[in-house]
Amino acid sequence: MDTVMTSTFSASVLSSGYALPAGTREALDAFFRSFGFSQERDLSRLAVWALGARRVDSREAALALARERMENWLAEALGPAHVSNGALLARGRAAFVLCDGARWGAAVLMSAPSALPVEFTRALRASVPVPAPRPLPTTMPEQTLTTWSLGELLRRWWRVGEPDVSVSR
Repeated sequence: MDTVMTSTFSASVLSSGYALPAGTREALDAFFRSFGFSQERDLSRLAVWALGARRVDSREAALALARERMENWLAEALGPAHVSNGALLARGRAAFVLCDGARWGAAVLMSAPSALPVEFTRALRASVPVPAPRPLPTTMPEQTLTTWSLGELLRRWWRVGEPDVSVSR
């Protein structure tokens, strides 16, 4: 009888053997939940992926590493056309959620963007929201106002009752 062994690990103790500071795992989970991930296994794998072999002393440092790692992945996955417009993490998160990238699991973020399936890359790039132009103060063009005389108003009202006649003439 063959048995299948799956590795179960907790991201609160990383593969390098040290424990994460209090609240760090929860902060990383919240960060990756904002991308649509909800399964515990995916969240654990992503916490390990985000930190790599680096030691972190605080949750802010862990979140900074996770943001940096995601921005680098999104920059490579989205391509140069979407990187130059700024707000990469926000736009990339929106695209990832809109194309339901979390259904691919944590493996999609752990693989190199060049190795992603073509349909995923296409869907991700098509889902990037287009930024709106910045509002600029402008002057409103002058508009002309047409006033009708009382006679014209009466003529239009009188013609309403006539068959096959347009009111506007």
